[in-house]
Amino acid sequence: MSFSDFILAILVLAGVACILWVYDINPYSAKLHVYTQTCDNMILDNTYCKGEWINNPTSVYVINKENNTVTYNDKDQSNTFSNCSIIDRKNWTCIDDTSNNEVIVKDGILVLAKNSDLKQISRLEWIQNKLLEMVS
Repeated sequence: MSFSDFILAILVLAGVACILWVYDINPYSAKLHVYTQTCDNMILDNTYCKGEWINNPTSVYVINKENNTVTYNDKDQSNTFSNCSIIDRKNWTCIDDTSNNEVIVKDGILVLAKNSDLKQISRLEWIQNKLLEMVS
């Protein structure tokens, strides 16, 4: 194997690793990272954002299928949901004991209320927004 073949192999492996990381494809992980934005001026009648979408801190849900619990962590708070029905890390439903609200995740997407000023974005879009914030 020549040096150029070796470099090409490393670049291909690094590209595959980046794709797996960006699309959060890791069947062995018990964590689900959720990236959200909040509208600073929302019209809730038709869920239209008049203002600007602002990135929120990353939310991390740690799924424990054996105990049927999900632990929620973000920058400001931590909470454990104990009343959960878990299929896998990207499909589960829990009842929040403090607010008595249902938390639903389907295919890795947090199901939000229809009139919410919050929206979930992909990791790639979140990274892109962070890079644009650093440039501007």
